Amino acid sequence: MGCKLGRYIVKPHILTIMTIDLASFAFGFNLMEGTGTPPWGTALGQQKPDYTFTHEGYKDLLAGMVYNAVPLKQVYLPIGRGGSIVSGQEDSNIQLASVFQNVFVNGKRVNKPFTMIIYKEDSLSHSGRRHLKYNPKTSFRQKDGFVCTNEEFLKEVRKTFSLADDACWFVYQIDASLQTELHLSAIFVDKQKSVSYPDSRTRKQAWQQLVELNTNL
Repeated sequence: MGCKLGRYIVKPHILTIMTIDLASFAFGFNLMEGTGTPPWGTALGQQKPDYTFTHEGYKDLLAGMVYNAVPLKQVYLPIGRGGSIVSGQEDSNIQLASVFQNVFVNGKRVNKPFTMIIYKEDSLSHSGRRHLKYNPKTSFRQKDGFVCTNEEFLKEVRKTFSLADDACWFVYQIDASLQTELHLSAIFVDKQKSVSYPDSRTRKQAWQQLVELNTNL
């Protein structure tokens, strides 16, 4: 289906929600074997050598991020294994920073802003690959000196949904298609305590089942 203009057919745009890497935005879990530190990001493209954007839902996500873009010099985030805090002005690989003021988790408003980053990887194995980053330690410093951090947003999420500090929960979808709003889809595995899994494979299987159940409701 589409609208015909002269010789051209204009196809209607279908909104798509971005599903992020499972366990990349997660809290309150332990692995008995292996390491489980979340990477706090999802690659937007995986195909060498150019790593063009191919991840489903990236177009609506980027439109929302451009609409809510802020000066890079006012954004700070940890980079690399050491977690050194740098500003967008210091690190040329930070290509876009966006602060969303109207944020919802599972349809419920969370009264704190949330900052996301588009970061260009410069590793030898994946040079040029872009990632959507949503690290809890990312902060946005306004001209008046006021600082808003993603950690404050996460504290507000816990308050809004009555989650314990070590509650097990994760975000699996990010939707910025409305541009003025950011919607996060989350699953609360256990609101009162952390959850242990034998290994990452077991956790992945358990969480995938929860996502499937949630999306089929």
